[in-house]
Amino acid sequence: MLLPLLGQDWLYWIAPQWDWWTVDLFVFLATLIAIAGSLCFNLALRRWRRVLSLLTAPLLLLFALYLLGTAGITSDNVRFTLTRQAYLAEIERSDPPGSEPRLRTFVWDDTFRAKTYSTLVYDESDEIALPKGAQSAAWQQRLQKSCLENKKECVNLDPGPDEVVGVRKIGEHFYILDNSLPNAFP
Repeated sequence: MLLPLLGQDWLYWIAPQWDWWTVDLFVFLATLIAIAGSLCFNLALRRWRRVLSLLTAPLLLLFALYLLGTAGITSDNVRFTLTRQAYLAEIERSDPPGSEPRLRTFVWDDTFRAKTYSTLVYDESDEIALPKGAQSAAWQQRLQKSCLENKKECVNLDPGPDEVVGVRKIGEHFYILDNSLPNAFP
């Protein structure tokens, strides 16, 4: 019964052009109605074991998801594993290997479409993982060039006062830059 709630995170990358906020809302409401209806129906028929299982199943599911997350198996990791070769092919096509390390960004999550909240970054120099301000001048120039080419996929390590930026490694030279608490809700 909770499968639709789990499937949303895994299905996002199949059809990113959909309005996932609305889809999520409808799936959440349908799931709540189904669970409430099932609880009421089973309470009326005094099926106590089914009522107990309906109440404990979400807790067991949350515990299983916690264990998977602890083991490093998340929707981002699975998505990256499945799409890594496509990103590498795009990097090879657009930026052939040269003398300077390549820096390329991809939209990872643009739920509200007006602003990207998570960006997949390919950085051969791995300077994005350094503390803010420790990046070289050459890296800063590559970043500015990348931002001029595609503003939606621009990496900003110096957010506004009410924003937090986090960088986490997801693969060799690949990082996910998360922009939390964005100040530009559409």
